[in-house]
Amino acid sequence: MISTTIDPGSDRIAPQPMTSPQPPHRTSQDKCVTVIFNPVSGQGDPEERKRRISQALADHGYRCQEMITTKEQGARVLAEQALREGIDLLAVSGGDGTVVETMSALIGTSVPLAIFPAGTGNLLSVNLGLPRDVPLAVHAALFGERRKLDLARITPLDPAGEDRYFAILAGAGYDAWVIHDADREAKNRLGMGAYLLSALKNLRHRPVRARILLEGRSKPIRRRAKSVMVANMGLLQGGLTVVPDAWPDDGHLDIAILKAETLNGWLHLAASAVLRRLRQDPNVEYLKTRRVRVELSRPQPLQYDGEEATTEIRAFAVEVVPVAIEVMVPGNSPV
Repeated sequence: MISTTIDPGSDRIAPQPMTSPQPPHRTSQDKCVTVIFNPVSGQGDPEERKRRISQALADHGYRCQEMITTKEQGARVLAEQALREGIDLLAVSGGDGTVVETMSALIGTSVPLAIFPAGTGNLLSVNLGLPRDVPLAVHAALFGERRKLDLARITPLDPAGEDRYFAILAGAGYDAWVIHDADREAKNRLGMGAYLLSALKNLRHRPVRARILLEGRSKPIRRRAKSVMVANMGLLQGGLTVVPDAWPDDGHLDIAILKAETLNGWLHLAASAVLRRLRQDPNVEYLKTRRVRVELSRPQPLQYDGEEATTEIRAFAVEVVPVAIEVMVPGNSPV
């Protein structure tokens, strides 16, 4: 059975061609796709999203069997259930947080993941070159190419908390404030405009003193920072690069220390991002490592792939999980 989950200079290693899984030759009764659906992902009509995905699968001879997520049963729980039932492919449609929740269930398995983007940001689809068009996304899921990708594991240290996985970017400070104020109500009303308004509003927050210890270095790096971000992927909406050398298949993490404090500093940083000159901008500093520990002078909000930690923190650690999962991508994917 093929299962589809629907829910809310560089050090890059060149991707290696991999064999694409072909839909199994089975009878029409057996060609069933298990669909795990989160009704609150994205801004559109969830029933219309169901219909379009079901139709796109039906065009390839597959029928749907829906499973609906709830607060009690999230994407990971349902993905684990699908794995126990035996599947060839798992797919997820929803926001980035939902997709990563599904990814965490696949670590250490040989089951590839397909993604049908449906959230507000959909940074995973941006970084992986995944189509938002439903028929194209379904085609990539069934007939695309497999790519091995890294994930990252973040551990809150002060106060101590549960390990979490992320695929794109985690950060403490300014970026987490932006995520916090761009809540679901604002995103439903304004879409991506909610993030822009929140970004402007949160420029007022004071920087913190950060102590950053990289794997293999005996002495920590000390910086005054507006935000400390750890990236596995580096693109934002519109293809805007914020961490130039972050690739999800190089076995490393990229640290971005955001240091802009004045309006001129922010304007210079924004211009550098648009002109792709961030490496030369003094308002941001980049480091590369496999494992990092970050300590902050006062508690800050923490986010990972747009999901907020439940409490503000003063210290956290992140390490790369190399070749953690396989993802289905179209042939023209940048990874």
